[in-house]
Amino acid sequence: MNIALLLALAFVCGAVLVALILSAPWGVLRFRRRLREIADPSAGSRPKKVSMDRFPTISKMLQQRGYLDPLTRRLARAGTDLCASEFVALNVLCAAVPMLVVWLLWRSVLLALAAVIAGGIAPMLALMVSEQRRLMKFERQLPDGLILIASSLRSGYGFMRAVQVLTQEMAPPISTEFKKTLEEVNLGIETEEALRHMAERIPSYDLDITVSAVGVQLQVGGNLAQLLETVAETIRERQRIRAEISTLTAEARLSGVILFVLPIVMLVVVNILNPGYIGPLIRTEFGHILAAAGFVLQVIGGLVIWRMLQLEL
Repeated sequence: MNIALLLALAFVCGAVLVALILSAPWGVLRFRRRLREIADPSAGSRPKKVSMDRFPTISKMLQQRGYLDPLTRRLARAGTDLCASEFVALNVLCAAVPMLVVWLLWRSVLLALAAVIAGGIAPMLALMVSEQRRLMKFERQLPDGLILIASSLRSGYGFMRAVQVLTQEMAPPISTEFKKTLEEVNLGIETEEALRHMAERIPSYDLDITVSAVGVQLQVGGNLAQLLETVAETIRERQRIRAEISTLTAEARLSGVILFVLPIVMLVVVNILNPGYIGPLIRTEFGHILAAAGFVLQVIGGLVIWRMLQLEL
């Protein structure tokens, strides 16, 4: 088959994928997700009715295997408007299109398998990055939010009115999460339970400390404003220590990135300077096996370095 025709087919497949993503009615999805969260706050964005879903069959399969609730919680933590079945459908599409293109171009089972793995992992990696970024932003905002609530309490507001001030004055994601808590309380849910729901949606140790402290204070009474200021100061100190650790381990993290990227860069450079030198690695099955083994070892080494740099506070 003509290479130009294959490249055109790959371009069309990519354009269709982008069009499907961009044509999704994000406003409707967001409205639908908010209705589901109000119906079941602890489940994040779990679909309560399969008829509301674009892919009900996928939702049923996920629910039967117990993957529906964990995946929808992760999507809610990442701040995306996709439901679980839509994310799985996008994942399958991202895996199928590269596999088809690679198979039509090179007719290699190993390369097609690598394309399937890479395409299938990419959406999950994007979800993990988005989830982590949103969590980090929430944790950075939390001390300021607690100080704002404490200042509102000192000015004479009640606790929920102070939370409303936070939702009006601060930016997402902290305003979004506290607004969900405020909506739950307005629907008749107890304040402590609504706060626990927020702690379930946001897997943050700092937020767990805050929710536990506020829950105890609401039960036994006392100076809630002073307590929130103390908790905010504790969270700020933990964040300062975490920043110092990040600074001290910056050299090791940079070394890990260089060691991971260097083989790929050298492969590209050698291919440009002497294209025939790495021909057996690209054109033979044994070369494909060696390349796949090298990639797997690179990933394992990167994971080992990453785990060594993870310090629990």
